[in-house]
Amino acid sequence: MDPAQRAEQILVESEAILRRDHFVYVTGEHGDGWVAKDAVFPHTDRVDELCGMLAEAVSGRDYDYVCGPATGGLIVAQWVARHLDRPALFAEHAKEEGYVPEHAGDGPLRAPFVLRRGYDEAVRGKRVLVVDDVVNTGLSVRETADAVRDCGGDVVTVACLCTRGNAAAGDVGCDDFVWLTEVLVPSWPAADCPLCRDGVPVNTRYAHGADFLAQQGAA
Repeated sequence: MDPAQRAEQILVESEAILRRDHFVYVTGEHGDGWVAKDAVFPHTDRVDELCGMLAEAVSGRDYDYVCGPATGGLIVAQWVARHLDRPALFAEHAKEEGYVPEHAGDGPLRAPFVLRRGYDEAVRGKRVLVVDDVVNTGLSVRETADAVRDCGGDVVTVACLCTRGNAAAGDVGCDDFVWLTEVLVPSWPAADCPLCRDGVPVNTRYAHGADFLAQQGAA
C-alpha cells in the first residue's frame, strides 16, 4: 500500500473524516467536511507511522529545524523531527490586545501565528521545514512560514499529513508543498454558504463554529 492510501486508511480507521455537516474554518469560510485530527493523536502508533511517512516524503532536503503551528502542528513537528533527527519548534497565536472573534470582522477567527520562547532567535539564518496536521485553506502554515521568515529563517518546505485540496503552494507560502493524502472538501465564503441559506446548524464541536457564532452575535 502506498503512503497516500495508508494515510487515508489511518484517518478512516480513526473515524477522523467527518462529512455532511456544517463547519466553519479559521479563515471564516464554510464547508460540509472536516478532518478531525484529534481523533488520531491519542493513538501514538498511528501518529508515529504517519509522521514517519511524512518524514520520508520530505527526505533529501536539508533542514535545521522542524516547526509547526500549535496545537496540532506542534505534535506533528515533534514526531517528524524525531524521524528526521532534527530539533522541533512551534509557532503560537499572537496575544494581541483586544483580539477576540467578536472583533475579527470578516477576517480570520484567530490572531496570527508568531514565534516566541527563543524560537524566534533559533531560526535566524536556518533552514526550516514547516509542518501541520491538516491543511484546510493554508492560513495556519502560511502564517507560520511568515513568522519564520520574519525572524530571519529560510522556509524550505511546507508539508502536512492531509490536505483538503483547497490550498496550493501560493496559499501555504512555499513553492515546495508536500502532503501524504488528500481529502477533498469544498468551501465557500460565509456570505455564499448554501448551508447557512438552508438553515443547517453550525457545528460548534469541531473547527471554528463557536467563534463564528460569537462573531455573528456581536455584529
